[in-house]
Amino acid sequence: MPIITVHNLDQNRAWGLWNIQEELPLLEDSYSFGIHEKEYLSNISHPHKKQEWLASRLTVGMVCDHLQLPYAGTLKDPDKRPYLCEQNGHVSISHSHSYATAIIDKSKPVGIDIERIDSKILAIRKKFLFEEEFSDDVRHMTQYWCVKETGYKLAGEKGLSLKDDIIVEKFEPGQIQGETIIHLGIHTYKILFFEYDNYVVAFNID
Repeated sequence: MPIITVHNLDQNRAWGLWNIQEELPLLEDSYSFGIHEKEYLSNISHPHKKQEWLASRLTVGMVCDHLQLPYAGTLKDPDKRPYLCEQNGHVSISHSHSYATAIIDKSKPVGIDIERIDSKILAIRKKFLFEEEFSDDVRHMTQYWCVKETGYKLAGEKGLSLKDDIIVEKFEPGQIQGETIIHLGIHTYKILFFEYDNYVVAFNID
């Protein structure tokens, strides 16, 4: 199985990264489905979307094993936020093209995002940044996107604006890895971001 890493951030938090190489039947055979999960998967029509779904759940299962948490599946609540079945821990999931990633904390909210570095990000800058934050640096804009998406998942509130409601403290372009702070109302979170295989990964580390 092409799991790239499962890594503890502390005794209560770990994250994992999966390179999606397997064909759909192998992924299905490799996953122990929890209650209602097969029904959910059957409603996904696109084969690659099914691969992403399965790879992300396999990653969650491996991260649970790493934290010594029993894994009984991952479902979504009415607001489309993932949650661990039969567990009180917090989980966040992301996938983009060839990769799936997940982070779990036993007691605190978490957010994670992965995005391929692609010039298409420049066309949607105005959706998540103010003009004074614009750059033509594709990597830098992708980092901003991932950091803000991580904040959106941390907040867990429908209707938040990436542009107006999730404020990122400015960080300099040209970094392969770095940290920044996001502000969500009265809350602040420290976000780690880094590059792997032409993708940006970001997650909270507090």
